[in-house]
Order: sequence, then structure tokens, then C-alpha cells
Amino acid sequence: MPAEEEISPEDDQRANRTLFLGNLDITVSESDLRRAFDRFGVITEVDIKRPGRGQTSTYGFLKFENLDMAHRAKLAMSGKVLLRNPIKIGYGKATPTTRLWVGGLGPWVPLAALAREFDRFGTIRTIDYRKGDSWAYIQYETRFSVTTFFYKGRSQRGWLGVA
Repeated sequence: MPAEEEISPEDDQRANRTLFLGNLDITVSESDLRRAFDRFGVITEVDIKRPGRGQTSTYGFLKFENLDMAHRAKLAMSGKVLLRNPIKIGYGKATPTTRLWVGGLGPWVPLAALAREFDRFGTIRTIDYRKGDSWAYIQYETRFSVTTFFYKGRSQRGWLGVA
């Protein structure tokens, strides 16, 4: 079994752009989390869960713009001390979506090739990709298309995740 650092996010079935952050200091703020994690990429959401009655730990979720950013943050920050506590990091639960993130692209990938490769999983509404970028978003008409990809396509190619 390869070490976690050796598994690319595209090959990790649990990988998505939301990170679960456990063992957070009770005083942690959104700005604390943004300061600690923004060097890994664009953070689109921060959600901190404070302990309720009978609970003892604070935890939270960070959502990054794409999977590569979340993966880099997870590897670099797992076990690091933030305020007074070493934080535990895992991937959050993926939520149903009509948007698919595709990574591992490069200047050799034309937009038409992406459209041909991914339209077999359902009707594509839009593809957000600039030639030369290492990633793209594919927006489908339905969530069923993304689910279909995961059951039929993910085993064939290892370059995507749920956006």
C-alpha cells in the first residue's frame, strides 16, 4: 500500500476539494484558517463547528477552488500545530453536484478533446478550460452524469474529481 503522499488526488476515491479539519483550538477563527491555508490556493468556503453541549472539540471544513489545492494543503498541514493544537486533516464528504473537476491537463489537450471524452457521460452544459491550464471544470445538465462518470469512467482514467 503506497504512503498517502504517494497517492495522487486523482487516484484517491475519497479526494474532493473540501477538507475536514479536526482538533481545532476552540478559539480558532475564519481568518486564522485562511491565514494558515491560503498559500495552497483559493479558499471558497470556511465553516467552523463549535462544540455544543456535551461536546469537547471544535472542527471545521475548508473548500478550495480545486482538488489540487486541497490535496497540497492536506499533505502539508496534517499534524501541524495551529494556535495550540495539532490539526487532523481528512477529505470532507463529497456533495452531489453537476460539476466535475478534471486535472492533469496541459497544453496538449484541446477543448474539443475534453468535450468528446466527457460527453459520453451526459449532456455537457459548459466546459471551463483555457488551453494550457492543468485543470478544467465540466458542468453537466444533471448530477446523474457525474455519478455515471464515477461508475463507468473513473476506472479508465485517473484525472478527475468532484468539484
